[in-house]
Amino acid sequence: MAWNKIKSMFVVSEQQGQGQGQAAKDTDQLLKDLEKYELPASEPAPTLPAGAEAQALSGTIDFQSLYDQAGIPNTDEVEALERFLGGLDESLPDTAKVAAAKAFLGAIGKAPKDVVGDAGRKIGVVRAVGDAKRADTDKAVAERQAAIADLQRQIDEQRAAIDGLSRDLESVRSQCAVEESRLQGARVFFGHLGDVATEKP
Repeated sequence: MAWNKIKSMFVVSEQQGQGQGQAAKDTDQLLKDLEKYELPASEPAPTLPAGAEAQALSGTIDFQSLYDQAGIPNTDEVEALERFLGGLDESLPDTAKVAAAKAFLGAIGKAPKDVVGDAGRKIGVVRAVGDAKRADTDKAVAERQAAIADLQRQIDEQRAAIDGLSRDLESVRSQCAVEESRLQGARVFFGHLGDVATEKP
């Protein structure tokens, strides 16, 4: 269940009877109180679980398998509670859902701190996955950018070589044109002078 949906369960609509200013203030305070249970973003992520490769983290990620690789005890407090809450009637008031969640935890012999601990360990794995994939992607992108730069250098060298060949061709053509013109002039002049029959070389 998404964090925003969870937050909405605690913003009780009973506050609507109060003045809007007071209700907004109470909601802000409640949300601030809830945020203290979030795992801080500044907390360093652990390393990727042993046996997991960042290159393999693509497409649909099997997080449960990664939790197992990380050695997280085979607990599913978060998932069990989510399944329970997902099975409740949508029309139930949020306060009833919260009370039902507490009763469910009691029935399976778990406390809220078990869910908090389970979620915290799993968040560590999720962050490690994100960090490892980002580092792997940054490295791969840098390698490809270097390859592109090398290819661009080769392309520039080949273009410069083509330009050199084209300039050389134009120089030869120009010299050939001048030389042919000189020789044609000689043929015409001496041919006419001696009335020599036209010969092909």
